[in-house]
Amino acid sequence: MLIPFRPTQLSILLTAIFACLLPVAGADISMKVTDNGYLDTQGFSIFLYDSTYHPVFVDQKNTAMEMILHGHRIATNGDVRLMPTPEQWDLVATLKARQPDKANNRLNANLAFPTLDLSYTLEVVAEPGGVRVSINLDKPLPQKLAGRAGFNLEFLPSIYMGKAYLVDGTKAGIFPRTPNDPMIKVLPLADEPKKAYYLEDWDKAKGHTQPLPFAEGKSITLGIDDPVARVNVKSDTASLMLFDGRSRAQNGWFVLRSLIPSGKTTGAIVWHIRPDVIPNWTRPPMIAHSQVGYAPGFSKVAVLELDPKYNGPKTAKVLRLTEDGSYKQAFEGVITASTPWLRYVYSKFDFTSVKDPGLYVIEYAGQRTAPFPIAKDAYANIWQDSLDHHIAAQMDHVSVLAKATAYGMALRTWTMPAWRRSSESNSTAGIRLRQRTASTKEEITSPE
Repeated sequence: MLIPFRPTQLSILLTAIFACLLPVAGADISMKVTDNGYLDTQGFSIFLYDSTYHPVFVDQKNTAMEMILHGHRIATNGDVRLMPTPEQWDLVATLKARQPDKANNRLNANLAFPTLDLSYTLEVVAEPGGVRVSINLDKPLPQKLAGRAGFNLEFLPSIYMGKAYLVDGTKAGIFPRTPNDPMIKVLPLADEPKKAYYLEDWDKAKGHTQPLPFAEGKSITLGIDDPVARVNVKSDTASLMLFDGRSRAQNGWFVLRSLIPSGKTTGAIVWHIRPDVIPNWTRPPMIAHSQVGYAPGFSKVAVLELDPKYNGPKTAKVLRLTEDGSYKQAFEGVITASTPWLRYVYSKFDFTSVKDPGLYVIEYAGQRTAPFPIAKDAYANIWQDSLDHHIAAQMDHVSVLAKATAYGMALRTWTMPAWRRSSESNSTAGIRLRQRTASTKEEITSPE
């Protein structure tokens, strides 16, 4: 069946083609290892195992190799994986050591899959225009991992979906807004560590499937039509493949992957990453404040998070929202001297003297917060949001029925995710809990 080509898609692809003809703004960037252990240049940073995977869930998107471009975390979880689109509980390497090398502007991490007889070094080193990423094996890849082990780097869908990509300088496409790739069966390796029963149930329910790539080549430029997110990756070794991890998991990202070839050790994977960095870019100020508001007599201090290279005004303002929708200045005060911490510097803005009840915003260097109240009852009902939404969302192991109210009617049922219902509803514990609930009419019930 032919799918009609929409005008918006055509405009994106034409923009992508014309963008290829423009000079690369970030071609002359030079990265250096900082005292904090980052590879850094103005507008672009790379971390390498600044944090580690959770020992149980291993599905967070803030570890291994991470890339920050123009203040946005565009990519993360760069490391060797055994699946094209790994998800919660899938096997990850064990980090043995990491070494920031300031003398050579290089980041190294020593890693291993001990049960699979695979150990290697992940190296990220600065080179003109960006970085060189390589996987160096201690010994050739075990035959059982051929076609399975590869280097993955995950890109954030909310930044790239609907944007264009370019493969080998000629083949253009658009990152899908929804996953729709064909799936294939990929069974676990025979000697992978045995998983808990509910993890095996999860895999069986999903069918041990993985998506096929939607793009493949030796050079891929992501976000070719977006100067803020544009980045090029070239491979000297195996082809680059683009996968949509959302086909497998709802928190999946776009995955760029190259398979590790058999028989190679040093330079088994070699990528060159070239971000298109806007010259002299600085991150806009961020204003942290109490979003629920303040009581009139309470201390009122906002925190300004600033780019170290940002040269901004020395004062901030508090504006009052008036009845006709306009803003009227209520206070202007000096911000404190900045204090560095990790990537940014921080200043405080004290507006405790503003006490009149009303709706206000804080304004600094053209950035303005959302309105917040100053009122005696500013905190009166805040506990309800915590109990009614946050805690309910976290209770994903049981189903809780809120039956009794002052009006004699049920308010809602807090339910567990469908995958937990399918894997746990037939467990012995689940059956016993349902039986007890049926006999006692308790309000906490089992999954069903």
